Amino acid sequence: MSKLTLTLLSLLLVVLPASGQDDPTKRIPWANKFFTGNSETPPPIILHDFGTLPQGTVRTYRFKMTNIYAFPVQVKLPQIPSCRCVSVIEYTGTMNPRETGHIDIKIDTSRVEGPKNVDIPVRFECTDPRTKEPLWSIAQLEVRAVIRKDITINPGLIAFGVVPAGQKAMQSVNVVYSGTQRNWAITDVEFRKDLMDVQVTPVRVRGGGIAYEIGASLKPNAPSGTIVDQVVLKTNDPVAPALTLAVTGEVQAPLSLRGPDKDGLVRLGKVVIGAKSEQNVIVESSEKKIKIAAVEGQGDGVKVFVGDKDNAPNKKQVITVIFNPEKAGPVKKVLTIKTDTGDSVTMTVEALGLDP
Repeated sequence: MSKLTLTLLSLLLVVLPASGQDDPTKRIPWANKFFTGNSETPPPIILHDFGTLPQGTVRTYRFKMTNIYAFPVQVKLPQIPSCRCVSVIEYTGTMNPRETGHIDIKIDTSRVEGPKNVDIPVRFECTDPRTKEPLWSIAQLEVRAVIRKDITINPGLIAFGVVPAGQKAMQSVNVVYSGTQRNWAITDVEFRKDLMDVQVTPVRVRGGGIAYEIGASLKPNAPSGTIVDQVVLKTNDPVAPALTLAVTGEVQAPLSLRGPDKDGLVRLGKVVIGAKSEQNVIVESSEKKIKIAAVEGQGDGVKVFVGDKDNAPNKKQVITVIFNPEKAGPVKKVLTIKTDTGDSVTMTVEALGLDP
């Protein structure tokens, strides 16, 4: 048994209650430690405070988790949050020793107002390595916000959706103030200038009030990938000097790959000289039909076979990455896949050759 495992197991024997569940006489559940990432005494509540939000705002937050113990744990959400304005988008269901995970939540303030304290109980289950008895503990998560009805936002975020790379996209949000501060105004705006342009324009609204249209334009040279960003509106309101708009979307590259793992690698594992390992990868075009023109970077036992004998134009092309080790040792190759349209995409192949 490794020193790390012994250390973690010793830590487990110290911090977990012998009964296998939380002691109701103690204030702090041991499950809260998954959110602090260490064995020290965690806070009694794992809190995220969104602060003051205009009505209609949609925001997200990620609670990060780390399994500090020497055995796997199961994560379960046995109850829905105490207010329907908060929902769980997704969460990590299993964490192995030292692995990390997350719980993504969303708050939608379109139908609520005033202060909100929302409880999210999260149950962790595992097996005691000493007795093989089940262990469980419920972490106490809490989400807080104050929703102002005199400031409304519609829609609640800037959502660009899926945008092909090289194209523009525009979205607008209306901010309306109906409070008693007569000179209420948006005085400045902060945003990521390499990603988008933002304009703030005063507009008229029926029934009075002060209103602005926030126009956001995604730049055509925005980098490919998922967009998780924000626009900050500065105001002269002493209670809410800054309003934050979430920005979401995805810039879809002309070419994408399906098959590599979440790190973008094709891992072909350990292969004995004389044997082979292979994996199919799909090259997908977001707009037009393509043919595979060339694959550069092959060598050291790494070869690529194009699945379609005729290589007929198609939005999806299947290639097979093959590893026939020529000698013992690690191999890492960066392959560039070129198409007849001039677009290209890269992927990294890793493998290990072994002596027979």
